[in-house]
Amino acid sequence: MTAGVSVPSFLYGTAWKEERTQPLTRLALAAGFRGIDTANQRRHYVESAVGAAVAAVVREGRLAREDLFLQTKFTSIGGQDRRLPYEPYADPATQVQQSFASSLDHLKTSYLDAYVLHGPSSRHGLNDEDWAVWRAMESLHRTGQARRLGISNVSLAQLRALHAGGEVRPALVQNRCYAAMGWDREVRAYCRDQDIAYEGSRC
Repeated sequence: MTAGVSVPSFLYGTAWKEERTQPLTRLALAAGFRGIDTANQRRHYVESAVGAAVAAVVREGRLAREDLFLQTKFTSIGGQDRRLPYEPYADPATQVQQSFASSLDHLKTSYLDAYVLHGPSSRHGLNDEDWAVWRAMESLHRTGQARRLGISNVSLAQLRALHAGGEVRPALVQNRCYAAMGWDREVRAYCRDQDIAYEGSRC
């Protein structure tokens, strides 16, 4: 439980499934997954197919929307291909708003259980664009449409900066977690100390 929102122990990741996204997401839900992780990043995800799977299961009465933890991400232009979910020359706040609206439409929902910044713009520090994106995400959180905010692919220094400077502190961190990287021990320890849910990705 993170700040009143139940975060499942396992989330089904939907990257790199392409035309198999919808049937595999349905299979995951049938197998007992209640957390679904996706992104509005057509380069690696088919978010609309995730939404089609979820909508079908809800329509059939197998699950209610409230049974599910839906998590998606805002991906800045550097992580996208030409199939953008926002206007390429819009300011960061507008891009967040457009991407979020598109995600709600794709996922056939009026709210998200978690909205995640797919990663800072660079490997070191947080720049003005990162802060503009986070402030826009905070605005969505205040409306209740994004129930929890998170960040992925983040270093300990970046996470500390965001935690200290954010008006809404990150409730979730999703990082790659490998033996070769020391199992991301420092970030995991910080998350534990700050009551931040840590999602270890093996992709």
